[in-house]
Amino acid sequence: MIREVDLISYLPSYLTEYQELTHTLAAENPEFELVWKAADQVLKNEFIAKADEYGISRFEKMLHIFPSKEDSLESRRERVQSRWLDAVPYTMIMLLKRLISLCGETDFQLTGNFEQGYTLMLETGLEEFGKVAELEKIIAGMLPCNITTSVHNETYADLKGTVWMFGTASVSESITIST
Repeated sequence: MIREVDLISYLPSYLTEYQELTHTLAAENPEFELVWKAADQVLKNEFIAKADEYGISRFEKMLHIFPSKEDSLESRRERVQSRWLDAVPYTMIMLLKRLISLCGETDFQLTGNFEQGYTLMLETGLEEFGKVAELEKIIAGMLPCNITTSVHNETYADLKGTVWMFGTASVSESITIST
């Protein structure tokens, strides 16, 4: 809460001796506390980084983002922030800024070969739910169609203990367009 509500402190000293006024103002203190809490929440929901579930849902509605049930509040914030910063023109610097906002400063490696063919290789280590899908949207929306992209996401786990059952699933997509 922003501040402690005490309406009696606003009375001039000669009016504090009247019990009707002091009891009335003391009874109204909880209502003003609710108003201050609501005003504080409205202020926080104006900013993506501090927004609660309701505030993020409003941003998602504006940006036409549909979260899944597995998304955490933090992953939803990152997705909204990523889309909010979507700006034209799309340059290599803008791509790097978007990748830094999604992956962090050191969690990706981007290399390009533009002399022998337009290819771009991206290696990431995204682990949180929804970040890979957001990376796909960034690449599909920002890169021109004449650039071949190779994206490799790799995560590591340091596991100790006995494993009785193990399963894995992998999805790979390869698109070849020829004329």
